[in-house]
Amino acid sequence: MTASPIRCVAVMGATATGKTELGISIALAVGGEVVSMDSRQVYRGFDIGTAKVTASDRARVAHHLIDTLEPTDASTAGRHAALARRAARDIAARGGVPVFVGGTGLYFRALFRGLAPVAIPRDAQERIRAGFAGRDTRSLYDELARRDPERAHALSPNDRVRITRALEIIEHTGTPASRALERRDPDAGGFMYLKLILTMPRAVLRERIEARTRALFDAGWPAEVARLLDAGVPLDAPAMNSLGYREIAGALRARVDPRTRVDRVVTETRQYAKRQETFFRSEGDAVRIDVTAPGAEAGVHRLVREFLAGPARSASQ
Repeated sequence: MTASPIRCVAVMGATATGKTELGISIALAVGGEVVSMDSRQVYRGFDIGTAKVTASDRARVAHHLIDTLEPTDASTAGRHAALARRAARDIAARGGVPVFVGGTGLYFRALFRGLAPVAIPRDAQERIRAGFAGRDTRSLYDELARRDPERAHALSPNDRVRITRALEIIEHTGTPASRALERRDPDAGGFMYLKLILTMPRAVLRERIEARTRALFDAGWPAEVARLLDAGVPLDAPAMNSLGYREIAGALRARVDPRTRVDRVVTETRQYAKRQETFFRSEGDAVRIDVTAPGAEAGVHRLVREFLAGPARSASQ
């Protein structure tokens, strides 16, 4: 007899749409635990700028896959998805409901479908990388945006490591990285997902992003970056690609008031939110929730109850 799939709730959406709060609310209501699907909150010490869930909220609801990596470690979608599925199975074994929460679209894609590694021979990789030498990261990102818009939308324009990797895959396989990486992963089976994508009017989101960014600066974001630099975290560490950190670090190194970079960070965060919205449009089987609509949270809780009580069906992958 085939085991029933594990029912999970996935709370996705752009930055500043209230995913953290709603995810906690759902978990509290259904006896669930949160599994973070955020590529930045995995890093220890990167707390304020990533709007990491607070210790008090983690005391209310168990959270998984937060503070799991050092700033110099690389975080990959495939590895994170495998760990997320393992956490979900553990949660279900305890009688709980896994609630996946985050805004990193590629991590969700890896969770739902799986990502395949693409092996590139060393000599081919060295030849391809030689062609990138001397080019700045922005020009590489612009090339990726032309050749594989979907993959570019999932990345920060400052993330040279992942941008270069995507271009390597295109050069070696002749296939967009967004397609070459996809496969049906057997480990991704056995789950049913209620996929919720949080939205709000663009003007409201822009205002929320600006207000939150300024609040993060007021909460001590520059001091946090200074502590990380003093602790020896290098500027080229993977964690330093997190929104705002490199800009603040640059200001500190130049002995410039970091608050002069607020507007730049706001702009970059708004651009990132647009890329997130574009990426999540590909989830055609998701329910889109305008969180500014009256009764939105109550409606979400109703959908969750109906999903958990509903008949079994094929697992969504």
